Amino acid sequence: MVSFTDNKLLYEGRTSLLSEKEIRRQLGIDYDEMRSFIQLYLTYDGVSFPMQAMMFRHTFYPIAKGDWDKIEIGFFLKFEDIIKYRNPQLQNDSEMDSLVKTHIPFADDGCGNDIWIEVSTGVIKVFYHEYPMEEGLIEIAPNFEDFCSSLENWTLR
Repeated sequence: MVSFTDNKLLYEGRTSLLSEKEIRRQLGIDYDEMRSFIQLYLTYDGVSFPMQAMMFRHTFYPIAKGDWDKIEIGFFLKFEDIIKYRNPQLQNDSEMDSLVKTHIPFADDGCGNDIWIEVSTGVIKVFYHEYPMEEGLIEIAPNFEDFCSSLENWTLR
């Protein structure tokens, strides 16, 4: 089971009534790299962070001066919102279409920037919509489990 390992992290999860079969069918996934993601959605159908959560990319990747490091997370999407968000994304934007075909959005930073999981690898990325895809899509964690365990309550630092 994926867990938020910071025992001070405040979060509220909606009870899930989803089955693994339903999750896999609706998302069209059968990769083992998605096991932790599926486990979370079997437990919670969306998670909110009342104090906002954050994580730091430098936990997993080298960060140069001026690179994005602090990543904020406002909430994990409800499963129905993942489905709604993922399906109608096809909007004459070939870069976004490509992203949607290979990634699943599952969280938001509270400002409309989405957190995505790459289906084939499990790598976690953030997409800052104010930037072009090549600049705004940034790897933030090597997998879902590491991402979740790196979350902590938001603080000013």
